[in-house]
Amino acid sequence: MRPPRWLSTLCCGLLAAMAAAAAEPVVLVANPENQTVSRVHYTGPAWPADAGGFLVGTGRGHRLLAAVLPGAGDFRVEAEFALARAGRESSFVVGRDGEVVMNAGAKTWRLRGAFFNAADAPREVAAPVLAPGARAELELVRTGDTAVLRVGGAELYRGRTGTGALGALGFDPGTGTVRLHRFTVAGKVADAAAPRAFGNTFGLQLRRKPSALADLYAPAILRPAETNESSAVARRDGTLEVYGITKPASDSVSVIRSRDEGLTWSASEIAFPLPGKAYYALQVLEARDGALHAVVHLAGEGPGGYRGRLYEVYHLRRPAGGAWSEARKVIPGYVGSIRGFVQLGTGRLVLAVGLAVPEREATPKAGPDFGWNDTVVYFSDDAGGRWQRSPDRLQVELATPNVTRYGAVEPALVELAPDRIWMLVRDRGGRLWQSYSSDGARWPALTRTDFISSDSPAALLKLRDGRIVLFLNACQNWTDPRSYAMGGREVLHAAISADGGRSWRGFRDILHETDVVSGGDRGTAYPSAVESRSGKIVVMSGQGEGKRALVGFDPAWLEARSSRDDLAAGPVGWTQYGAEGMAVETLPDGTRALALALPTAGMSGATWNFPMAGAGELRGRIRVPAAVRELKISLTDHFNRIDDRRAAEHAVWSVAGAALGALGDEAWHDLKLVWSDATAAGKLDVMIDGRTVATLAAQRPALHGVNHLRLEFRSASEGGRILLAGVEMQSRP
Repeated sequence: MRPPRWLSTLCCGLLAAMAAAAAEPVVLVANPENQTVSRVHYTGPAWPADAGGFLVGTGRGHRLLAAVLPGAGDFRVEAEFALARAGRESSFVVGRDGEVVMNAGAKTWRLRGAFFNAADAPREVAAPVLAPGARAELELVRTGDTAVLRVGGAELYRGRTGTGALGALGFDPGTGTVRLHRFTVAGKVADAAAPRAFGNTFGLQLRRKPSALADLYAPAILRPAETNESSAVARRDGTLEVYGITKPASDSVSVIRSRDEGLTWSASEIAFPLPGKAYYALQVLEARDGALHAVVHLAGEGPGGYRGRLYEVYHLRRPAGGAWSEARKVIPGYVGSIRGFVQLGTGRLVLAVGLAVPEREATPKAGPDFGWNDTVVYFSDDAGGRWQRSPDRLQVELATPNVTRYGAVEPALVELAPDRIWMLVRDRGGRLWQSYSSDGARWPALTRTDFISSDSPAALLKLRDGRIVLFLNACQNWTDPRSYAMGGREVLHAAISADGGRSWRGFRDILHETDVVSGGDRGTAYPSAVESRSGKIVVMSGQGEGKRALVGFDPAWLEARSSRDDLAAGPVGWTQYGAEGMAVETLPDGTRALALALPTAGMSGATWNFPMAGAGELRGRIRVPAAVRELKISLTDHFNRIDDRRAAEHAVWSVAGAALGALGDEAWHDLKLVWSDATAAGKLDVMIDGRTVATLAAQRPALHGVNHLRLEFRSASEGGRILLAGVEMQSRP
């Protein structure tokens, strides 16, 4: 007689748990004071060993990650650690999106990510009250599809979890300090790859750098960049130069050079010293007479700044064939990142910055709040010898309360025509703001644009033929509008205009965030771009270790009206932030298909970027397992992470429910989406196997068209995958 199924399941679970418990644990950290080699990787500086017998980690994003990870199946993780500072958050990292957010002295901690069934929203749990510096033991055990987390003997979590391999495991000091005494893992384990720059399993990092300039078309990473917020310059002789603050000394400016339009670069060398300590902000340009001009801000202390701190702007000049001048102060007070520095056709130098207003440091008790910065403009008609300040102060009223109150900051500039200078200003409200000037001396009040942007600066580049290229982070996070940079910086987009900014094309991904975490600022923001001698674009952008890159592409790529993804180089055009489990499979007929693993917790999916179009069609083949639940297919005009649960409702069109009822039967189906009049809230026809199954009105007008295909879904079970093949898009008149 066969035993009851429940008894067999119980016995198998017990045997698996006993096997995991009996497995010889792999020691990741032990006896660091005796210089025992730890089997870990770091995403920042290595944690030093303390004589007290522990590794010390400090700094947000400076993760210690296990070099050996639990695979699919049962495992046991044990750690002995201490949180050195009260009131500061540190994390135990579980998987690529999971963490236990810990706080010494707090009565509750937070669980995040699919592993803890908290992918949609953080889960608060009662926590043992740990005294700062007191050692505590952590235990995480997975048996079958059940996970148990204990700290100090107290059970914090027990619940269903996925059974697949963990993508990451370790500790992130966050805003606090972690002392790690011991760290082990047992079960079915495997060596983990060390974090590396541009190490995504998706996105344009997978595209190989071309060996010849003629082959450079779609964006490709040419090389890692040296520092944040560097400034690119195209010299008259064809040399490309990138200037940046020398780190970690911060007492000079360094430069790298390319004489083959960005394919290869020289070693970094000091360009000129500084009379003080700099942060990152820097802009360099070559004037029409061949002279170089640089503006940089230097740190100080005193009144007139922000909370006793100063970042004052200095100007330096290097005449053609000469040496750099001494730095001269141009703007006193506190200036944030410098993004707008141009020379007009008249020869006038124009410098636009966000300048702190000390009396607006605190939120006003009544009346409008303009933040603690205004945009101001300085100009010089004698090559930087004397600078005048425009009488106009440009402001952005903060519409809603938030922890950040920057105001009007980080303006970018470009001369569209001899009497038309365009300024774009960063704001936290989801759009860029603009002003136009005839001469750079007087500026009308800012107005809101139709360019979607997170709380990130834009950049502008005028090509030799007069076209304008716009760089921006068209990212939003509707589930968590107070997320990093008020919407995120996972993607940098570029658009192009051939009519002086009246119409735009492209809005395509040119840089993707990497999965290497770093401290402080991060992501793809703060671009600086130049046009090479043969008309290619080279752009430096990104913040944080493993994220800064020099990217090259042909502006013709932004003009394309169609796109097809054959997945030959992998999911180059796809992103999957906020989910995982994307791969490429080769089907029996030789066709490559995008494969999206099914989760049992949280939402999964992927996003594909294509040329912006007000009207067009998108088609492909799709196979959906029966286990898939809540499948939604959206077309929209900005980027969202997959774990943004409200992205579909903010899309231009979103298809779900009965309209997709023909899918989910494990069979291949032809899917076609045809849209029209996107900017006028037009319609979308949804066709499956040649039959129209739905005609939908837009949820809102698109701002320039639609340029992202988004799939999101949940699953009742693991093991299967959604397959997509032959995805292509074509714009229509």
